[in-house]
Amino acid sequence: MSDDNLVDINPEVGREHVDLILGGGWIITVDAGRRIFRHGAIAVRGTTIVAVDDAASIARRFQADTTIDTTDMVVMPGLINGHRHLLTTPKGAQPDGNVTLVNLRDFVYPTFASLTEEEMHAYTLHATAEMIRFGTTTFEEPGCVHLPAVLEALDASGIRCRVGPWTWDQGGVAGANCPDWLRMTSDEALRRLQDGLETVRKFGHELIDDAVTIEGVGTCSDELTVGAARLAQEADSLFVLHKATSEQEVKLEVEAFGHRPVEHMYRIGALNDHVFMNHVTSLELFEVDMIAESGASVGQNPSTALKLSKGTTQTGKWPELLAAGVPMAIGTDAENASNHQDLCRSMYLAALLPRDARRDPQAVTAEQAIEMATIGGATALRLNDKIGSLEVGKQADITVFNTQDFDWRPLHNPISSLVYGATGYSVDTVLVAGQVVLKDGQHTRIDIGDVRSRVEEIDRQVLRRLGVSPTPAWPIVDDSNER
Repeated sequence: MSDDNLVDINPEVGREHVDLILGGGWIITVDAGRRIFRHGAIAVRGTTIVAVDDAASIARRFQADTTIDTTDMVVMPGLINGHRHLLTTPKGAQPDGNVTLVNLRDFVYPTFASLTEEEMHAYTLHATAEMIRFGTTTFEEPGCVHLPAVLEALDASGIRCRVGPWTWDQGGVAGANCPDWLRMTSDEALRRLQDGLETVRKFGHELIDDAVTIEGVGTCSDELTVGAARLAQEADSLFVLHKATSEQEVKLEVEAFGHRPVEHMYRIGALNDHVFMNHVTSLELFEVDMIAESGASVGQNPSTALKLSKGTTQTGKWPELLAAGVPMAIGTDAENASNHQDLCRSMYLAALLPRDARRDPQAVTAEQAIEMATIGGATALRLNDKIGSLEVGKQADITVFNTQDFDWRPLHNPISSLVYGATGYSVDTVLVAGQVVLKDGQHTRIDIGDVRSRVEEIDRQVLRRLGVSPTPAWPIVDDSNER
């Protein structure tokens, strides 16, 4: 989109004043009626949507300081990433061929333990810039370190987020052989979670909400899990953890408790309507019923499940969870779990993998995939009163796709094109709370060249600390003089 598409409009008598109008193209509202406008427009005043209608009606009713011409573009609610770690590891450096628990102990945890406050700030800026570039306006961070530095970077980026501190007591069935990093008792861990809530709330940022975040994956005791679930409910926050992430985790919990992971949470009273479980790739049908009964939510990460061979097509219950009305989000996870932060690619996999697994072309529809990336994700994160759809009174979190390339054209059905053909590289403009954070595919608040250079240098430092030298399995021929 050129600068010519962002122009001032002279006010005219008789029309309501708004700050911004986006209009002219397709609008996928994901509202209660799931309306799609072929030639639609959105009026924004401050941070809030004040009207969504056909473009002619908006033009008759409103005058705007600024307009964004979205003719031949596709406009939709800002994408919501239900699981994106800011605690990260050098991309492409994690050894291939290991299962989840091995990767965590041998590479991920040591990397996390080594990060400084300044490095955490830089990683946060880079991660948020990557998400914004691919159309994400909101994400859930499942546990970070150096929380004050993270909050400052989130503020600089302009993205919306739920966040809390990385917490565990290493008292669960998979707690053995974990590093001493952040080792604490269950009482100390609960105090850390309470401090995290207070830190985020004291920061007082309108785009940043708190979360009660424990690692899960069998590393946390029942005392911590139950206490965290209760804390989130009492504080009206969100309890976030990794759960039922693999058959290996299931085996450990069945041996220890006689119950599967989600079943165990249910039986100890740790499932409620403030609980958000990530991955959940290994379920039985009776556990689907337990989740639905409790009001808990689920976030799937399809590309991570494939890369780490979690068995999502064999043991996942995504169609059943949707049929049961469980709020579901889609996530992209971390650098070496998914290796990308493109929710379009995640929607594609979320729609197609269950179809192949069930031999059912209607197992998950394209519309359901979009819902998981928008209103479903908002509901799972307990933010659906503010975001997730383009409706009057909601925040102006908006993603605009440029459709002038092969992945969109010819354009007949924007739902089909978005889920089956588009990638995040076609994102043109992104607004969060009415503020343009991406324009013409370029960041307006972050110097991405500077941030990327800093992160690449941090990655090299981290790998040196760990004694890791990532190389391909194939031989490298290097005739340069640089060593």
